[in-house]
Amino acid sequence: STTMLRGTSLRSTPFTAKASSASRARTVDVLAYKKVQKRTKVILTRDYEGLGQEGEVKAVPTGYWRNFLKASGVAKIADASVLEAIRQKKEAELRAKMEEKAQAKAFAQALATIGKFAIKKKVGDKDQIFGSVSVKDVAEAIYQQTGKQLEESDFTIPDIKSVGTYECTVKLHPEVTGTFSVIIQKEKTLTVKKK
Repeated sequence: STTMLRGTSLRSTPFTAKASSASRARTVDVLAYKKVQKRTKVILTRDYEGLGQEGEVKAVPTGYWRNFLKASGVAKIADASVLEAIRQKKEAELRAKMEEKAQAKAFAQALATIGKFAIKKKVGDKDQIFGSVSVKDVAEAIYQQTGKQLEESDFTIPDIKSVGTYECTVKLHPEVTGTFSVIIQKEKTLTVKKK
């Protein structure tokens, strides 16, 4: 079937070429291949928004790697030596985190073993202390007995305004919390008699 369009004929059947010497027909198939984009495996040397974080392996277009990432120092080619260096760095960081957690657990155990820290305050009527006990006072009491200085922002203490025993906690690590008691005692004052 042919269709006429402005003096030309268009066929709706596939293109076939006939051999002049042979009587059989050959069919010619044309395949269109899509252009394949070349990609390069790179390792990011620092965090880059929209691409990834430091140490990640990414496959990026070769031109993007050559013209931008390499030129600005954002990435390196992912070869065996760079991958090994990143693996060793991650292992060292993991060991350091595990060591930090182990030290925090050991100090939490030490706080539990000691158990009670005494703070002496001036007391008025009905065992009410003058002022209140602050986080700084608790941190100083722990430092006096253990020799370890802790961040004041990591403490959780109740409102202490009278003599007694109070339960307190301190966050030593994101996964480790130490619990201990604080005993508020009367501060003894010496009175000197005049003769």
